[in-house]
Amino acid sequence: MSDTTGGSVPEGEHSVPVPAATASVPATSGARVPASADMMQAVTMIDRGVKERRDSDTVLMNYWLYLFLVSWITFGIYTIVLFFKRINRIDGFSGRKALYYEAVIDWTERYAKTQGKEDAVHHMLGDMRSEVRSAYKGDMRKIGAGISFLLTLVTLGFYGLYVLYRMNRYWWDAQVLEQDFDDKLSQAWTTLDLMRYPVSFTLDQGKRRSYALYLILSIVTLGIWGIVWDYKIQTDPENLFKEFHSIEDTVLQTVRAH
Repeated sequence: MSDTTGGSVPEGEHSVPVPAATASVPATSGARVPASADMMQAVTMIDRGVKERRDSDTVLMNYWLYLFLVSWITFGIYTIVLFFKRINRIDGFSGRKALYYEAVIDWTERYAKTQGKEDAVHHMLGDMRSEVRSAYKGDMRKIGAGISFLLTLVTLGFYGLYVLYRMNRYWWDAQVLEQDFDDKLSQAWTTLDLMRYPVSFTLDQGKRRSYALYLILSIVTLGIWGIVWDYKIQTDPENLFKEFHSIEDTVLQTVRAH
């Protein structure tokens, strides 16, 4: 509990201490205060979404080691392994972020009810939830390594071009969603007096690439630009994870403090 809740009452002055949760909520709204177990469950879900990054947000093998050594000594087999690893990393990230976003919105709704301010943030949180669900049903839906590999074989490589398109734009879309979510979350939390300064995510413009242009350049340069492109696709998330994690840590700390 926050030390500031009962800070105005000297220790030991009253025989019966006032619970911090009741002190911060008007007496008339007591019926709307959710059980502490519900709040703890919401915090647990946020914590789970954050901790799952240990399995999903991974750094793959050094690209140049793979390109100049491992791919050769494995006769190209590791290229298939890397194909699966990249897609599984994207899908794992999508899964944990979807859980994280939903849990943060859920916790905010519960907290707003304890403060009697649910009406002030209801529409804002509703928009956030709709945008997150729409994103993960649309361009940020899971790719699926197994089915992608199978369809690539069946279509003689054509489906692989579509998979490449998805991987090329995924980390830009992930940034845009994160920035929009953080901006709206800051507005909601400011309304609820949960924070003084907003959380903000800075877009890395280098992750915004034209698929058609990069594909043409790869053909014109006889594959040389394709190597540069492939390097970018592998290292994109590794350059972004730190920023994502920093925002998540700030959110988790704020939630735990309340």
